[in-house]
Amino acid sequence: MTIIDYIVLCLYLLGVAWLGTRFSKEQHSTEDFFLGGRNIPWWAIGLSVMATQASAITFIGAPGWGYEGGLERITTYINVPLAVAFVVSTLIPFFYRAQIFTAYEYLENRFGSGTRTTIAVVFLVARGLATGVILYTPSLVLSVMTGWSVSICILIMAFLSVSYTVMGGISAVIWTDVVQMVFLWFGTGISIFLVLKSVPGGLEGVVQVAQEKQFLNALNPSWDITETYTLFAGLLGGVIWHISYFGTDQSQVQRMLTAKSENQAKQSLMIAGLLMVPQMLLFLWIGIMLYVFYQDRAFDNVNQVFPTFIVEELPMGITGLVIAGVFAAAMSSLDSVLNSLAAVSVKDIYSRYIKRNASENHYLKVSRWLTIGWGLYATIAAFFVENMGSVIEAVNKIGSFFYGPILGIFLLALLTRRISGSWATVGLLGGVVAVFAVDWLTNISWLFYNVIGVVVCLVLASLGRFLAPLPIEVAAQYKDRITWHSLNSWWTWALLLYFIIMMVLLA
Repeated sequence: MTIIDYIVLCLYLLGVAWLGTRFSKEQHSTEDFFLGGRNIPWWAIGLSVMATQASAITFIGAPGWGYEGGLERITTYINVPLAVAFVVSTLIPFFYRAQIFTAYEYLENRFGSGTRTTIAVVFLVARGLATGVILYTPSLVLSVMTGWSVSICILIMAFLSVSYTVMGGISAVIWTDVVQMVFLWFGTGISIFLVLKSVPGGLEGVVQVAQEKQFLNALNPSWDITETYTLFAGLLGGVIWHISYFGTDQSQVQRMLTAKSENQAKQSLMIAGLLMVPQMLLFLWIGIMLYVFYQDRAFDNVNQVFPTFIVEELPMGITGLVIAGVFAAAMSSLDSVLNSLAAVSVKDIYSRYIKRNASENHYLKVSRWLTIGWGLYATIAAFFVENMGSVIEAVNKIGSFFYGPILGIFLLALLTRRISGSWATVGLLGGVVAVFAVDWLTNISWLFYNVIGVVVCLVLASLGRFLAPLPIEVAAQYKDRITWHSLNSWWTWALLLYFIIMMVLLA
């Protein structure tokens, strides 16, 4: 890197620090720190969601996917419009009307405090592990760029990310994400232009090689459940995975809860429903282009392909801009996850079991300290990521151990009335155990872990409907239900039509 590249990076980091400092002055309560006073506009929330989806994991991992297998990996994400349609029409309305801080707080009204606590702990473990992957990815880029060890880069990135997250709360997270989205898209656009300019034959040459390697076969019709990147896996396991991610993962739900109204909460998630698939296609195309560019070069890890191109091939100044885009991607993902981990720790655990009825100032201080604690946890987890293969697949696989059972609990809450909290917890834990057993004993694709988790959870919990049902008078007080009327909305039909159009274009 040249001095100009370093200047660009320093200006970016100074800008992030300024935003964090600016919003730190507005943090007077946990509602400010975790929910932004419930006063964030929908378009900013939507861009924040997209910035998280275009994380450093996507920025680096998706080109690695494209480099290995072309467009077939899009089947993992082709289901996003369907998942968003379900979440927007069902889960978001119930969450927003309940005026809650965390998604798991909602479950206490239906199943009791035990189920809420159990599922909160499951989230903390799962998300904490995945956060280590998020931290490792930009550290990998820094290692390629500077020649430092990955371990040193992990420590540097952890310090920068945690410091920023502690200062600004969710308001700084969202508004910084808006700025970071601009950096990330700009870096992506520059990368595509310069890769095409560098490969023999330009776009025509890329398409020719991609066709020869069958990289443009996006929709794999195989029914083999040991294969991950098939249409069957994407439409079955993938849709459950994304419903759980957007509808029950606190890092996503928390953003929806910052909206000014229920309608704006829905609008914000619609942005992800419409843009996530095209965005992923762009990153996969970068990987295909890099395959054409590096046809005769061997890489020990596919996650090194894009960082290597950035450092070795981009001109002076542009390297700094694109690396700033990687920093932006990393920050936009890590800040929100740390904030959500702190939210669940404070609202679902600390304020209920450790210190009740304390002042808002006390809980705000604890929230900041817990953010630091989770940053340390993520740092330790990051040291174990290097041998996990594809970065993006690693974080997705971690989530798939838990997303199915977690979604099962929320479906039980909104589809049944006579299943008790005890049986719901049995279903949750049984689903998690079943997924780990399947991973240990079989070679089934990780996308189907989501299916197994949700099915086992629903089946085990449903036994309680027959063995120890709740009294009718108790069950009658639970009013929230998923109905055909809630699904039959313009949100659903618009996203369904969009899904069909995308399928036709990729076929």
